[in-house]
Amino acid sequence: MRFRTAIFALAAALWGASAARGVTVTGADWRVHYNLPDQKSGANTATPDKFAIRDAWLQRIDALKKGDWACLSTYTFSGNSEASGAAGPILKAVNGALDRGATVGFVVGSGVNTASNFWPGMSLASLSKKGLKLSKAPSGGIMHHKMGVFSYKATGETWVLAGSWNFTGGASINQWNAMVEIRNKDLAAACSNELSQLLAGKFHADAAKVHYEGAFKVDGGPCRVRFSPQPDGKYGGDNVLRDITNAIAAAKSEIFFGLNKLTRGDVVDQLIAACDRGVVVHGAVPLSDCADSNRDSWEMVQRLCNPAEYKTANRVRMYLAWREADRESLDSRQTDLIHAKYMVIDPWGDSPMVIQGSANWTAAGLVLTSSNDEDVQFLGVPGIARAFAEQFGRMTEGLQPVVTKMERKKDGGWTLGYWHPPGSGWWVETSGTLGEGAAWKKAADVPAARTGEVGGGGGGRGFFRVAGGE
Repeated sequence: MRFRTAIFALAAALWGASAARGVTVTGADWRVHYNLPDQKSGANTATPDKFAIRDAWLQRIDALKKGDWACLSTYTFSGNSEASGAAGPILKAVNGALDRGATVGFVVGSGVNTASNFWPGMSLASLSKKGLKLSKAPSGGIMHHKMGVFSYKATGETWVLAGSWNFTGGASINQWNAMVEIRNKDLAAACSNELSQLLAGKFHADAAKVHYEGAFKVDGGPCRVRFSPQPDGKYGGDNVLRDITNAIAAAKSEIFFGLNKLTRGDVVDQLIAACDRGVVVHGAVPLSDCADSNRDSWEMVQRLCNPAEYKTANRVRMYLAWREADRESLDSRQTDLIHAKYMVIDPWGDSPMVIQGSANWTAAGLVLTSSNDEDVQFLGVPGIARAFAEQFGRMTEGLQPVVTKMERKKDGGWTLGYWHPPGSGWWVETSGTLGEGAAWKKAADVPAARTGEVGGGGGGRGFFRVAGGE
C-alpha cells in the first residue's frame, strides 16, 4: 500500500494543472471531471467527490441568464433526490434558468419518461409548456449523447460538456465516469449543429441528418470532434473506428484505456501491434461485459490476455476496477462498473491524445451509418491526457510500477524489464518470500527512463518488484 500512496502523492506535480476535490482537474480553457463511486445511495452519503460531474452540469445551468442559450442531451434520466439524484436537481436548475429568461433545449433517449415528476410538480413535459425545447428520440436506434452546449451572452463564452455520464444518480454512485468541459467556439459550433438537428427531430439514420465534425485547438493542441452515425460504414473507411486505430498506430510509449465495451477486432489488432513494438498498454473493461463467453467484450478481452497473440513478452495488462473509490473491494460483476469510454495515448509524451465521448467501442458506436447518435472527441491536450491517466490510476492499480519481463542467467544474475509512472528514485527489490513478513532488499537502481531494462547479480530464486518513487 505504501507504493500506491507514494504514487498518488505525486498527482499535483505530474498533471501540470490544478486539482480541486481530487476529481476535477482544471486548465486555462478546460476541466476534466470524474466521479468517485462508493455504491452507497443514501442522502447522508452524498459527497462532492461522488457528484463532481453532476455538480459541473448544475453549475453550468445555474449560470444561465436572460439572453443565454443551452442545449442538454442524455440517454437516460432518473434520480429525484436533491442530494444524490440527477434528474430532480437538473429539472430544478433548468426551471430556474427558464425563469431567468434563458433559452434551453433538451434532447433525451427513447426510453426516458418525460412525464415523470423527478422534482415535485416538475417534469420535462411540464417544463416544455413553459418554454423548454424538448425532443425525444424515436425507437429503432439509440440517442446516446451525454453532451451539452452553453452559450453566455454577457461574456461571449461558449462551453461544451461531454463524456460518459448519463443524467442518473447511479452514474455517480455505482459507476466510474468521466467528462470533459471545454471553452471553445469551434467545438461549440459543431456540437450545436448536432444538437440542433436532434431538436428538429433528425435522429439516427434520418436521410436529412448532416454528418458534422469539427477541428479546433485547446492549449495549442490539435483536437477534433466527430458524430455518429458515421458517413462510411466500411472497416477502414471514413469513420471514428479508423481514426482510433490510426491514433493507436501512432502511439510511442504508453496507452491507458477504460472502456465499458470493446468489441472491435481492429482496435485489438492495433493494441497488440503496439505492444509488439514496445508500447506499454494498460486497460480495464468491467467484468459485467467480459467475464463470460456470452458477454459483448468477452472475445476481445480474451485476445488481449492470450500470450499467443503477441510476438514479445510485452502484453496488454488488464486491470480490475475498484468497486469503491476507497479501494475496499474489486469489481464483483455489478453492471457497468466501468461506464467510461476513453483511451489515453502517450499522456507524458510529445503528442498526447485522449479519445473520449459517449460512444461505446462497438460497431453501433464507431462504424455503422444507421444506428446510434454519438459524439467522440480526439483531444491532443497534455493536461487533459494526464488527467485521464490520473482517473485510470484512481479507478485501477494501473499507475503502479510493473515488471514487464524477467530473465535469469546461469551465473545467478538477472535482467528485469520494467515500467514506472513519472517520478524519480525507483529501484528493484528482491525477497525470498511473499506476504506481510517478507524482507525486501534493494537490489539495483532503476534508470530514469520510465520503461526499459535493469540487471543485477544474486537474488536467488526469490521474488522481484519495482519500488520507490518520489
